[in-house]
Amino acid sequence: MKRFAAEFRASWNLMIEYRIMVAIWILTIVLPLIMLAAWLSIAENGPVGAYDRTSFISYYLAALVVRNMTGMWFIWEMDSELRLGALSSRLLKPMDPIVHYLAYACSSKPLRLVILVPLTIAVFLVVPGLKWALDPLSLLLFVASLAGALLILFLMQYTIGLFGFWITRSLSVNDFWFFTYSLASGYLVPLDLFPPAVHDVLLFLPFRYTMSFPVEILTGRLAWGMSLQGIAIQWVWVVGIYGLNRWVWRRGLRRYSAVGA
Repeated sequence: MKRFAAEFRASWNLMIEYRIMVAIWILTIVLPLIMLAAWLSIAENGPVGAYDRTSFISYYLAALVVRNMTGMWFIWEMDSELRLGALSSRLLKPMDPIVHYLAYACSSKPLRLVILVPLTIAVFLVVPGLKWALDPLSLLLFVASLAGALLILFLMQYTIGLFGFWITRSLSVNDFWFFTYSLASGYLVPLDLFPPAVHDVLLFLPFRYTMSFPVEILTGRLAWGMSLQGIAIQWVWVVGIYGLNRWVWRRGLRRYSAVGA
C-alpha cells in the first residue's frame, strides 16, 4: 500500500499538470451523448421499453459518470514500454509493475470527480424529473460497484497489454475489446432494450458489470439484494481475471527475458 500510495502521488502530480486536458477528455466522451440524442428522438412518440425521455437522460448521465470513474487508458503507455524495452527499468524496482499501472489508472479519478459533480448538479437543475437513487445505502452500493467495475476493466486492459510480449502492438486487441465492451456493457445501448435472448446471454458476461450494473444501481433499477448479488459476481470476475493475468504475466516475462530485453 505504501508503494501504491507513492506511485499514486507521482501520477497525481503528473495529472495535475494536465488538468485542462482531463477536463477536455471528460467533455469529449461523446458516444453516450450521441446515443442519448438518438433515443430521445425515438422516444418522442412514446416510451421505448421501460424508458421515457427522462429515463434516457438519467441513464446516459449515469453512464457518463460511470465511464469517467472507471475508464482507463494506461495501455498506451504500457504498449510503448513493452515495445521499446522500458519495462526493464520497472523490473529492477522492488515492486510488481501492476502497482504502478493501477496507481496511474486511478490517479485521474479525484480530478474527474471534482469536475463531474458540478456538471451533474447543473444537469439536474436544468432537466426536471431526473431520478437517481441518492439515499446512503444506494450510494454505498454504487461506490462498491464502481470499485468492482474499475478492477475488472483494469485487469482486462492490463492483461491485453501483456499480449505485447508476443505481438507487435497490443492496442489492436484493445480496440476490439473496447468495441465489444461498448456494445455489450450498456455503454451505448441499455441492456434492457436488447432482444430477450441476447439480454440473457449478456447477463452472464463480465461486460454488464463494468457499466450497466453500476448505472442500474445509481438509477434505482435494482433492489439492494440484487445489488449485493451483482457485487459478489463482480468480485468473482475480478478474482478470475486476476488469476488469468498472473498466468499471462509469468509466461510473458519468461519470453521477455529470453530475448534479452
